[in-house]
Amino acid sequence: MSSLSRRQLLRASAAALAAGVLPARWASAAPRAVRVAVIGGGLAGLTTARELVAGGIDSVVVLEADTRVGGRTVNLPLPGGHVVEGGGEWIGPGQDRIAALGTALGVDTFDAYYAGASTYEIQGVVSQGTLPELSLQHGFEFLRLAWRLERMAKALPDGKPWAAADAAELDGITLAAWLAREGASAWTTETFRIITRAIMSGYPERISLLWFIFYLKSGGGLLAIAQNDGGLQDLRFAGGSQLVSIRAAEALGPRVQLDEPAVALAGYAEGPVEVRTRTAVYQAERVVVAMAPADTLRIDFRGGLSPQRLELVRRWGQLTRLPLIKHSVLYPRPFWRDADLNGNVATDRAPLQLVFDNSPPDASLGVLTCFLAAAEVPGMAAREDRARLVPQELVRYFGPQARASTGWVEKDWSTDPWSTGCITPLPPGLLSAYGPALRAPVGRIHWAGTESAEQGCGYMEGAVRSGERAAAEVLAALRG
Repeated sequence: MSSLSRRQLLRASAAALAAGVLPARWASAAPRAVRVAVIGGGLAGLTTARELVAGGIDSVVVLEADTRVGGRTVNLPLPGGHVVEGGGEWIGPGQDRIAALGTALGVDTFDAYYAGASTYEIQGVVSQGTLPELSLQHGFEFLRLAWRLERMAKALPDGKPWAAADAAELDGITLAAWLAREGASAWTTETFRIITRAIMSGYPERISLLWFIFYLKSGGGLLAIAQNDGGLQDLRFAGGSQLVSIRAAEALGPRVQLDEPAVALAGYAEGPVEVRTRTAVYQAERVVVAMAPADTLRIDFRGGLSPQRLELVRRWGQLTRLPLIKHSVLYPRPFWRDADLNGNVATDRAPLQLVFDNSPPDASLGVLTCFLAAAEVPGMAAREDRARLVPQELVRYFGPQARASTGWVEKDWSTDPWSTGCITPLPPGLLSAYGPALRAPVGRIHWAGTESAEQGCGYMEGAVRSGERAAAEVLAALRG
């Protein structure tokens, strides 16, 4: 299902709910009283619930629409009892909250594989090494512009880029427009295109300059975001990143309700808040909506959202993004390591955005994970075509052995029924005007999700931090 048709479906569903088209069993369900209802069973929602229980609020329910927890983290099974991540997977220096959560839940980490040379393809030139093949002029120009962006990012108010004195100006242009204004060469522009496709699933021509530099500051800088070994792609979770959510849900026990999408909220101006799902009605003193802003379009907020929050969600749901597919190709062993290659490919060529060695730590089989968007390569829109064509594309970088794959697994986020995508490329004009609504409570409703994080925005770190913040808000309100 395309992102457009999914968006139309969400709007139609919301309209039906608003018109009162609800099955009779919803209307007749006896309400269940809870102190806090958390909507969303990803890292943000589960962290919120953990913090509330630790703070003495035992009466908590987590309502997860899917039949699994984890949100935008999901493990895909591999032969031999291994898994590979179909969503978020890496953590790095400075991401201490997700690291602490993993430790508390007994989920170990291991080093992602980066021994050997990386492969780069920029403007048709394929090179291997620590850095791409580049001239002194290109290297100097990239460093000059990267330094400028870092300085602009550091000048932003912590966690509140919309409060910068020049926020409207920075949010009024795209990253591409700024690069052009600074005289960036085609090579440098393509290099930034590789970065934005990888970390934001979008093009510099569509991404707000303010959003980009906030992303840099929130993630610890351009080097931290772009660097693999020693950067934010440094470590993986043993057993897959979804295991963190699985363990958190196990500890919360029956408080976590799967296959229970919230469809309507009412009464949140005075309380208690009425939360309706497909099968139940809950009455809660407080509600935390731990979802990506666009995904909240599925919920009918019958009491009415604030104008700023409503416009934020509406515009977020209309974003143009590259719906990502995370496609992993399997091999009997990681053969590329024999040639002293680490399996990492960064390219401006359309078929594959990024490639990583995602083999299990014991290297008992080889896994090359590729990021791609069918919108860029219509010939790979069908699963069977990807299974055939992706190994052929990998031959460009790893030789004829790349054809000898033994299987594949993938997560196509464009067809996920409960998520509009992994990453958000905000366009100009949205963050400066509506950014404060990312975190501002509306009545007795609080908001969580990695997009609302002051630090680690867009990463698992941001999801955990947003859950901790939302729980602190709720605890203060209930105690007050």
